[in-house]
Amino acid sequence: MSVTVTGSAAGSTPTSTTSVETPEITIGTLTASTPKIDGTVRVGSTLRALAGSWTPGTRFTYRWYADEAVISGATGFTFTPAAAQRGKRLTVRIFGSRAGYTAASRLSGATAPVAVGVISQDLPVIVGPAAPGATLAVSRPAAVPSDVSVSYRWRLDGRSIRGATRSTLTMRSEWRGHDITVSASVAKSGYVVKTVTSAAARVGGAYTRSPNPTISGTTRVGSTLKVARGTWSPTPTSFSFQWYADGRRIAGATSSSYTLTGADYGKKITVSARSYRAGYGTVLRRSAATGEVLASAVRWVGDDDWALPVGTGDIAPTTYIAQAGSAVCETARQSATEVLAYNLGSGQRLFRVVGTDDSVFASESCGTWIKYYPGMVRTGASTAANGVYALGDHLERGVYSTTGPTNAGTSCRYTFYKGFEGAEGVLSRGEVSSAHTITMPSSAAGFGTAGCSWKRIG
Repeated sequence: MSVTVTGSAAGSTPTSTTSVETPEITIGTLTASTPKIDGTVRVGSTLRALAGSWTPGTRFTYRWYADEAVISGATGFTFTPAAAQRGKRLTVRIFGSRAGYTAASRLSGATAPVAVGVISQDLPVIVGPAAPGATLAVSRPAAVPSDVSVSYRWRLDGRSIRGATRSTLTMRSEWRGHDITVSASVAKSGYVVKTVTSAAARVGGAYTRSPNPTISGTTRVGSTLKVARGTWSPTPTSFSFQWYADGRRIAGATSSSYTLTGADYGKKITVSARSYRAGYGTVLRRSAATGEVLASAVRWVGDDDWALPVGTGDIAPTTYIAQAGSAVCETARQSATEVLAYNLGSGQRLFRVVGTDDSVFASESCGTWIKYYPGMVRTGASTAANGVYALGDHLERGVYSTTGPTNAGTSCRYTFYKGFEGAEGVLSRGEVSSAHTITMPSSAAGFGTAGCSWKRIG
């Protein structure tokens, strides 16, 4: 490499001089650190290979090992141990490369031996009337993982009933006044057997009428559903309720109404009604499932020609989300004194309308803006491309790396948001024209990027 310097002055002939060439430029050496394995080391629990501090823009490939033997097909950023890895120590080797640098690799330290997995299984529920001659059935929410074997055991006052190991049980007259429970034991190779037991059902007289409950209301995030228990005969002294999303119990949802949250988006809702009356058998009835919960009805669509007023009956002040599109999304907020304009690029977008806004503008390319609820949309937890993400919901915090702009010869922008109010919500921003590494700060509520793809490395 050499450099030529040209000097000029008025009335003088420009003169150039060239330096002596440097020695031949040698290939660079990557800065590399020892990777770490992040996560709980047990069967069924996803682990991640955190690269640590490398030369910005390094591209990574991965290879996982169990007791120093290569695990076939385990070449990704994440790895989930199976029963075959139980009791073995895991390591991961990260291979780093970047144009102009010598490739490097680093091996992580070994984990503790892979522990047995833990099955997540919600409590079973006894469905039907606990009256002599009637048949009870067990309803078991899906386990995680789902491909488990299941066995049942029915008990009378805590003592096993001989031969009662099926999913149904017919009541006997001599059981009147006693309590029935059922236990479900779920098993899978490499996992600890999980046994859970239902609430007790008291055997008693039969109701002449005990209908299934029904759900009324709009199945949209933010809407409230109500349960109608129907007409029972005789009338129970009390009822208790439990709401479910995709068959899994919703913690704390035990009243006769339930307001749908972002976590319910895309799921089907059911509710159970459990009766009590002295001298009568416990009866649990379950509703039919609703359709999938839809996104909030609070929404608006941008218009290239008009700014839309903010306030009652128009656009309500709240945070909105619009899903990915192919075109750049332009927005503006107008108060009594100023107009704040910015664009959100393509991809997922988040935008907050505040009470002091007189109007807001969004181009038609933004699509439909829907009220955003935390948990409503979960994207890839460790990667980010064009769009605006809520940190801690859509995107994990941590250290992220990019190899540079997606399109060579261009630059990409990234922004940390303290809130989603556009320019007023910007915490800091930067521009990237080559490989780069950033850390998601704890003070940021959101992260936006346009023109780069990011991957968590630490």
